[in-house]
Amino acid sequence: MTKEQKETYQNADELREIIKQLKGRKFKLDCGHHITFGHFLGNDITIRNGTNPRIICSQCGY
Repeated sequence: MTKEQKETYQNADELREIIKQLKGRKFKLDCGHHITFGHFLGNDITIRNGTNPRIICSQCGY
């Protein structure tokens, strides 16, 4: 990866800010399980990147 390519990536803090905006929102995942962002008992998620990303809980990701 070139230096110019590396500079196009944002810091992980930017992604954390996006996730903070989801706090309290509830979603049904592609695997059928549920998540509430920011809840202490909320599921962890796995995002399968691609043209049509799949969002599943970490248990179904294994």
